[in-house]
Amino acid sequence: MALAYNMKIIPSSESKQRIWSNTVDQRWCSNLENAKFIDGHDLFTYFLPRYIDRNKKALLDDVILNKKYIPSKKQILISRFIPKPLPDYYTYEQHVDSTKSYEFLPNVFDYKPIGGSHTIEWYMNFANHDIFAYYHSSLLAQDELQVLECPQLASLREFLLKQNRSTDNGDQPFDSHVIEGNSPYPILIGNVERALELNTTNLYGHKFSTSSESTVLSSYTYLDSRQIVNLIAIEAPKYGSGSYTHKQIEYILQACFTAYCAARALADTIYNLKTDQLPRTPLKTYVHTGWFGCGAYGGDRTIMIILQILAAKMAGIDKLIFHTVTNDCDREIKNAKSCLENLLHRSQNQVSMNELIKRLIDKGFQWGASNGT
Repeated sequence: MALAYNMKIIPSSESKQRIWSNTVDQRWCSNLENAKFIDGHDLFTYFLPRYIDRNKKALLDDVILNKKYIPSKKQILISRFIPKPLPDYYTYEQHVDSTKSYEFLPNVFDYKPIGGSHTIEWYMNFANHDIFAYYHSSLLAQDELQVLECPQLASLREFLLKQNRSTDNGDQPFDSHVIEGNSPYPILIGNVERALELNTTNLYGHKFSTSSESTVLSSYTYLDSRQIVNLIAIEAPKYGSGSYTHKQIEYILQACFTAYCAARALADTIYNLKTDQLPRTPLKTYVHTGWFGCGAYGGDRTIMIILQILAAKMAGIDKLIFHTVTNDCDREIKNAKSCLENLLHRSQNQVSMNELIKRLIDKGFQWGASNGT
């Protein structure tokens, strides 16, 4: 790719070595499969977004032509991780560790940091199995919204589509799928610029494509001061029915656990990309999440809260922030907290992973229905 387009891309082997050299605890990056550092300006220049939807195209044109959007030359990191085996045991010490916390906020992602300067914050991308595959379409769900607000992500998708035809330097191609052989392969993307903020009150889902161009253009705010965003892309199981199975629960736990461990592994590297320095003190890792797999895929809200909290505790995430969109989910939150409180008792030092999953199965969590978005 570098020869064909004169793009500044650090090859996979060199990129992985750079990450390993930045990481204090090598355990966290042992399952790093692929990585590339890409010049963010070159990426957008050589791989412009290719929107099919007229409103998305009009918005991008307005951002480029009228707002004079030009991305910086800061590097973007894209990385893919092989599945990390779940621990054999979940311990009582992990379960009650007061240094690791979670909270619920009745809003959507606004990408404003809530931690200090030595905190790396990640945001979930509730991905299709092939990342950003429908970014150009008329739909505006969570995945498509993130791409629309961060134009470099659309360019990244175009790069991934064309890399096999264009790479002539023998570098390892980057696989854009977050599932392989029914196993999770999280993709983490760091140091991306968020260039605009779209008010989706009357535009979310299928409403976007039926709205007028003037409505769309009047609904966004251009961010002169770009926000820097780090994303975790994993896909939830979808369209299940009846009770959750052992296989489904295990998959969700492993997907989240692998992704959260990867977020910790990349913390020092992301800090370096943002500040051009290496941290002098240990970094904290926060993950912002939401109703993972509970919209179009029909997942149960309560169990998805529980599983994300358990995975975060296993991975040592310092804080998990649930953005619940509205404040009408007290029942699901209360039920999730109650289940967690009774899952492991002080008299038990640890419980096997199989037993932990069995206890969740015994709760009888049921699949819901897709909301169509």
